[in-house]
Amino acid sequence: MTDQGAIARILSECVRYWRETGLSSGVIAEMRDQLAEHLRETTSAGNPPDRVVGSDVGEFAENWAAEYRSRAPRQAWTEVATGERANRRARQREMTLYGLGIVALVVAVAVSEGDASVDNEVWRWLWTGFAIVMGLGEIFTAGFFLLPFAIGAAAAAILSWIGVSIMAQWLVFFGVSLVAMVYLRRFIKRQDEAAPQSVGANRWANTRGIVLEAIDPLSSSGIVRIGGEEWRAISDQPIPAGSQVIVREVTGSRLVVTPLQS
Repeated sequence: MTDQGAIARILSECVRYWRETGLSSGVIAEMRDQLAEHLRETTSAGNPPDRVVGSDVGEFAENWAAEYRSRAPRQAWTEVATGERANRRARQREMTLYGLGIVALVVAVAVSEGDASVDNEVWRWLWTGFAIVMGLGEIFTAGFFLLPFAIGAAAAAILSWIGVSIMAQWLVFFGVSLVAMVYLRRFIKRQDEAAPQSVGANRWANTRGIVLEAIDPLSSSGIVRIGGEEWRAISDQPIPAGSQVIVREVTGSRLVVTPLQS
């Protein structure tokens, strides 16, 4: 097997091991890129990839992950996981909303079979109470999770107080809640996307720092101090230690920097 084939096999086995251990996709991608670069460098120096990794690829993958975690700042290690948790919460929230909508439709159909036996006076208070409970719940959760149903229940309560049929009340509740849900999706997505960006490396874009360890574009090595924290940094040009730099962008757990012009 050629060296390139061996590198591809090692990367594939390491990625599979990291996925099985539950690491986030962002962290796995970062570690894979660094490992691929390391293996290419060692191969160019005359060391076969299999000799670098050893006989137990799983143990090597575990050691590489431990070393990566010790090098990367804690914020960078958790940043992607935080974003994925936010996305997972958003998906769970949407599934719950759709589930509640389906339940509302089913109940509406059931009620339509016997709305004549149910006094409209009862529904007035039920809708009003439901709208109040959902509204208070939204105030405490502040995630646009219960607000669509609070709006729908309020609309149904208005209809019940003016004497509209119970079937119409349910249809309005379901329709208004669905429309409100679709409209509020933009705010839900904006909230979920903005949350992870308030922490981690992204906040350092366009800020200044100082080089602690010389930045070498060939080996992608270098460390800068910025805002009292130390971060790995890369650049398209060599930057000696002690130089001042400005952060242009963030890629993974590394800051892309350029020398600060005097």
